Amino acid sequence: MADEDLDLDSGEDAPKSSKKKLIIIIVAVLVLLIVGGVGGMFMMGFFDEASDPAEASQTADGDAKTNSEEGNSEEITEVSYWPLEPHFVLNFEGKSKARFMQVGLEVATSSEKSYAMVKKHLPVIRNEIVLLLSGQKYEEMVTPEGKEQLRAELIETINTILKQHKAPKGIDNIYFTSFVMQ
Repeated sequence: MADEDLDLDSGEDAPKSSKKKLIIIIVAVLVLLIVGGVGGMFMMGFFDEASDPAEASQTADGDAKTNSEEGNSEEITEVSYWPLEPHFVLNFEGKSKARFMQVGLEVATSSEKSYAMVKKHLPVIRNEIVLLLSGQKYEEMVTPEGKEQLRAELIETINTILKQHKAPKGIDNIYFTSFVMQ
């Protein structure tokens, strides 16, 4: 009789406890799915601040595009960088330790119009850069001061060319992305 009482008691509690366990498991799985989904959306940048529709972005080929490009070119709100490709390869004059110099440059500007003017007048700009670089001496180029002086001269040269072609604004800066002497 004691065995029958135990069976009856365990028989009544079993369905209630298995239903409770099932509900707890389902709720736990749902909570994990929701937390995982929200975490994934956060990691993918779903909750980041929406970008301004007129903000410019740079495409793979280096062209600056905006959503309002139908003739009115707006200023870029941030500084953008564009490489001057291909790299410049020049030789030094005289008998120095190094005979060749390879320089990679990137233009920095906050104006889409300025970059458009750089692209339009790139042959003139590249010519002036080649003339400026070919006149450099190895002894000056090995020092940080010499490189900084060259960078200032490059900015001035490019801005002078853009001003001659009536660009509304020049470039903001220029950076060496590669500088090899051998």
